[in-house]
Amino acid sequence: MTEARTFKYRTNLARKMSAPGGRSVADAVARADTGLEQHRAAAMAALVDRVAALEAACAAQGPGSERGVYDQAAALLDMAGFFDTGPLYAAAFSLCELSDRMIETGAWTWPSVAVHVRALRLILADDCRETEQAALILEGLSTILRRF
Repeated sequence: MTEARTFKYRTNLARKMSAPGGRSVADAVARADTGLEQHRAAAMAALVDRVAALEAACAAQGPGSERGVYDQAAALLDMAGFFDTGPLYAAAFSLCELSDRMIETGAWTWPSVAVHVRALRLILADDCRETEQAALILEGLSTILRRF
């Protein structure tokens, strides 16, 4: 019977990882942040479009459009998460939670959704800054969310 032998292969990736030089973690993070910032204007425009779509859904209040509100809010939340949007992210998260709870319970109320959408518009108009007004808006949204 022949004896089993094991071979240890060193992959190309392993060789490159152990080679001296390259970028530091801090440099890589800085470059990634710079690359991400180049897309900020386009992302903010897309966020404005999402809020406009939510406003249209609130105006239409069509039957069966509840799921669309959740989907739009979730897409807004996804985009807001890539950038420092502070209160906008929190407001979008609140709208996702609210719409999810209302769908689960079957107790959909458009005024609660409309308040969230108006809050999103106000926060966007204020450039997503952490202001006293934004804190008050988020406090009001959390009050609505606690009701459900």
